[in-house]
Amino acid sequence: MDIADLSQLSSADALELVSRLHQANEQLQGSAVTLSRLSVALQESLGPAPAGALGALQAIGQFLTVQHSYEELATLVHQQSVEVFGMDGGALFLLDESSVLTPIAPSDAALPNPSALEHIADLARRALDAEAMISAPGESDAYPACIALPLSRMGQDVGVAVLYRAAPEEPALSAEMWANLTIYGGTLGAICAGMRQAEALRRDARLLESLLAERARQVQNSRDILRVVFDHLPEGVLLLDHDDVVLAVNRFFADRIAGVHPRELVGRSYADLRQRLHLRGMQRVAQDDEGRAEVTLPDAGGRLHTFEVERTAMQTDDGATLEFWRER
Repeated sequence: MDIADLSQLSSADALELVSRLHQANEQLQGSAVTLSRLSVALQESLGPAPAGALGALQAIGQFLTVQHSYEELATLVHQQSVEVFGMDGGALFLLDESSVLTPIAPSDAALPNPSALEHIADLARRALDAEAMISAPGESDAYPACIALPLSRMGQDVGVAVLYRAAPEEPALSAEMWANLTIYGGTLGAICAGMRQAEALRRDARLLESLLAERARQVQNSRDILRVVFDHLPEGVLLLDHDDVVLAVNRFFADRIAGVHPRELVGRSYADLRQRLHLRGMQRVAQDDEGRAEVTLPDAGGRLHTFEVERTAMQTDDGATLEFWRER
């Protein structure tokens, strides 16, 4: 559904948007559960670990429960590459809306130099295409040895994490380390997918908020226009609810018939209004079988006016009616 043009969004599309928000929230909650399980599995697989490394691993679970930026996540990947896996650093690449792999600059750490970053990015693209973890030796000080972890969630690619160190040798991966990195990649994939879901949820919420504000403005404008038309009708009009309580009166009725401000009539019963008019001298002249009546009412100067009074039921569920007073 294209929701870029809010002015063209129908009520049905608005309901669909609400449904999408609900589904996104459920998916986000599911990602949080998966992340928690992956974090526990990673900690257990690593066995006893220094307090600093264990604290770094536990910090990863905060990214689906607390709002963080991608830059902060890139910083965490860099820190954990050093503290948990003994590397010199880590880089995070995420797929943008055009499916282009883009490096995310850490919030408090520098990216590798341009030549090293290009080498790391090339390995990241290879890992993403292969949909598998790969490692590569370094070639010089400018080309570090790397391990690239493709990140995905439920079969959907989200990016790549690359752990690197300034050494020519290809990183040696034991079976245990391979398993740990696989779990770590799954954890990061869940985090990135969850952050993307949260970002989409916030974006849709902002769109929905804008839509509702625009619809409220349109409704208010429509009411203002209708009120102007209502007040300028050349006859008196009353809006009554199913209990004959006055909901609205137009300016003609208030000024020419009741002789008071409209707010003094709204909320009163129709019986009270008729009594007020009788005290002003209203007399019924005639009434036909269809409910139309003819009444006379003197104005402030004593001049007698004749009105035809007719009621019309509205096609609404609340039983409201309109009563028209037409001067003859």
